[in-house]
Amino acid sequence: MKFGLKIILKGILIALCIYVGIILAARYIERILFRPESTFARTVKGFEAQKDQIQILFLGQSDMKYAIIPKAMPHKSYNFAELGENYIGLYLKLKHYIDKMPRLKIVVLPLPLESFASGRMDWIGQGYFPPYFSYGYVTHQDFKELYNIMGFDVVRQKMASFSPMMDKRRMKIFWRNMRKFIRNEPIRMSEIEDGYFYSTPLSVLKEEHAIEKVGEYFRKENDFEKNLLSYFEKILILCHDRKVKVVTLTLPVADYYLKHAEKYVSKESLYEKVFLNPKLSPYIFKHIDCLELYAKDHSLFTDVEHLNYEGATLFSQRMASELSEVMEQIQKAP
Repeated sequence: MKFGLKIILKGILIALCIYVGIILAARYIERILFRPESTFARTVKGFEAQKDQIQILFLGQSDMKYAIIPKAMPHKSYNFAELGENYIGLYLKLKHYIDKMPRLKIVVLPLPLESFASGRMDWIGQGYFPPYFSYGYVTHQDFKELYNIMGFDVVRQKMASFSPMMDKRRMKIFWRNMRKFIRNEPIRMSEIEDGYFYSTPLSVLKEEHAIEKVGEYFRKENDFEKNLLSYFEKILILCHDRKVKVVTLTLPVADYYLKHAEKYVSKESLYEKVFLNPKLSPYIFKHIDCLELYAKDHSLFTDVEHLNYEGATLFSQRMASELSEVMEQIQKAP
């Protein structure tokens, strides 16, 4: 019995060592071979190569990512928005980089109807956080604050960031990159390279999709998540302390989305929460409201909340004009 038990224990120990070895090997393969070639967040690599030249920085989630073409802007700009990102992620990323951006003048923040909806907090539990740990966006103090908000879930995300083999999403990307590496193909951590939808099938916009998306964001009427509001305030104060102007932007959505989202929160109630709040409004240099701009022109959307490339082209031209005026005001200020 003792001899058999020793064999079993030795087998378990060997299996454990192999498992740990695989985890560590994947960790270093990803960091040494794949990360330098990745296009995560359109893209960390691309952003870091020009961060000291950027004057206008666009942050946000997918609606901002697909709607803004930086090349159309009047000054050196970068669209650093990423899918599903909420104000917590925006704050962590901006805090990490803002002192490394000496020419930064304007940060453009999205202010959609679902800005502070409780569904935006689900972003934390859906596997979006590991890159923030991997890229060093989360300090020890930030980690404590996040733990107080989200509990053990943030610990799980921290552990998942250690190796791609500990996170389902990253493991799929890792194996895809391994196949590409073996075949000598370009390695990408994001399937969307420039982030635009170049064509939209006819009749793609459906009211059912609007109902579904709105249901993912909102849990109840007047749904405001205080933690998201708190991190929105942190972003404003961070920019103010660095003498960077904040422009808030309500991006265009289709009429179907507007119809159902306003059952939970109206534009007026959202704006009241932000612009009549004495803790927030002094830090907002300008707000640009484009919520209903293209609402009935479905040909400019790829779905009920995202512009296609044609829509992004038109909208970016409009934003170039708006931000030119903002930059002039900044330059004229004493």
